Amino acid sequence: MNEFWSRRTCVILTGASKGIGQCLAVEIGKLLVPESTIVLMARDTNGLEKTKEMVNKENSDILVEYYSVDLYNSNATMFEKIFEPIDSTKYELFLLIHNAGSVGNLDHLAADMNDPDEWNKYMLLNLYSVTCLTSVFLSKFNSDTAERCIVNITSLLGIEPFKSVGYYCVGKASREMYFRVLALENPTLNILSYSPGPVLTDMYTNISLNSKDEVVREQFTNGQQKQYIVKVEDTCQKLVNTLAMRSYKTGGRVDYYDR
Repeated sequence: MNEFWSRRTCVILTGASKGIGQCLAVEIGKLLVPESTIVLMARDTNGLEKTKEMVNKENSDILVEYYSVDLYNSNATMFEKIFEPIDSTKYELFLLIHNAGSVGNLDHLAADMNDPDEWNKYMLLNLYSVTCLTSVFLSKFNSDTAERCIVNITSLLGIEPFKSVGYYCVGKASREMYFRVLALENPTLNILSYSPGPVLTDMYTNISLNSKDEVVREQFTNGQQKQYIVKVEDTCQKLVNTLAMRSYKTGGRVDYYDR
């Protein structure tokens, strides 16, 4: 077993009720040693329960907890309560994976994005909850002996503009810069922004059907694009392997298609 995954680990994973988050929980769960823990967060309780069952089916020697949370209305106190039962002395690795996110209002082109309330709602989920959860994570699990690793699930759209997906592009770019600053300020942290590639998730389908820009809709649905679609299991495996190999500089980004 790889050294990274051979330690007693506490994993915190957001957006864990479906899609990439659910698959990540299962793939990571397969690798965890006994007495490890996975803490799942999402809004959908039924989805979380299903994820827990899938993880425990693969590995019954780990503890799986889940919390139904609304990250649009999160605060430090909420995250502190979730972490309170965790005995931080038990673990050798703490792994926080920020997977939750939304695409935003696809009816707005950049010139139309003039509503502070719409902006605030979007950033509450896609940036503010991320920085708040990270802060509480670092404060709670502040050990001299255990490694602390943070994964930010990002996107090509964090570095490349796409029409009518302005909220999403800005949100992903903001998150990446936050983690670059965090890595610079905390060189002992292991921080990775991982872009999973074009996975056929609900978000991908939403953009392909509802983008205000016809060219973007065509880009997401044409036959040529379909050859680049990534299976969710493949991208999760790539992330697991990337973490194991540590073939990146902390604070950097890795894309599924990177060699």
